[in-house]
Amino acid sequence: MTPAGRLLRMGASTGPTNMGVDEALATLCRDGATLRFYAWEAPTLSIGYSQRSNDIDPAACRNSTVHLVRRPTGGRAVLHQQDLTYSLILPLRPPWTKISIVESYRQINVSLLRGLETLGLKVRVGRRPRQINGALSPFCFTAISQHEVLVGRKKVIGSAQRRFPTALLQQGSILLDFDPAGILDLLRPADRAAAAGAFERVGSLREALGWLPNRLEVETAIRNGFAEEMGIEFVEGELRPEELRLSVELAATRYGSDGWTFRH
Repeated sequence: MTPAGRLLRMGASTGPTNMGVDEALATLCRDGATLRFYAWEAPTLSIGYSQRSNDIDPAACRNSTVHLVRRPTGGRAVLHQQDLTYSLILPLRPPWTKISIVESYRQINVSLLRGLETLGLKVRVGRRPRQINGALSPFCFTAISQHEVLVGRKKVIGSAQRRFPTALLQQGSILLDFDPAGILDLLRPADRAAAAGAFERVGSLREALGWLPNRLEVETAIRNGFAEEMGIEFVEGELRPEELRLSVELAATRYGSDGWTFRH
């Protein structure tokens, strides 16, 4: 019998709310897997759990009306503006407790790959980590880690993972479209020319397909990829009351706090 998971199709929220929901889902994870898709009320730069806050320029964010939030997962900064964001929450039990984080990252990314293939894309998972020439280290999409999802030589999904006591949480950004100017505007003028070359190997679904798929199409494709590769049928559901309560608390006390955002 195919195991069932919960699919949460959620709209746009603030950065603190989005991160609060993901941590609440991981903290209160029970037996089943949860796949969540969501958007952002305003352009938001999310920085990794352990990333240094001085990697980015808060004044440039304010001038560009870009909000700032620190994620519960690792990795580098991602500008959420032309992307579809997903989170996957899996109960921390076998087989996930018996394999490394790198291997779990690979297995999840293969499921993402299968989903993109149903859109007609020729996708692959990179085997070796590499830094894109001229890349700025603070930004996720300017470096290719092992097992990244690539179309040709271009990165189209950036993901990060963290293990909680009872759950594995992977968060990721699927680039529907990409305009490097949005990121370059967050840099000091003197740094922009050197940074521009770093984005030559950043891709998007619009570029790869020749048209811009809508979010529902991509969500359905990714859900189908997990069903095919991992045998999990995600059924649409909603947040439980205790998840909603904890997410509101986390958004207010942690993810909306400068103490958390600028803690490194």
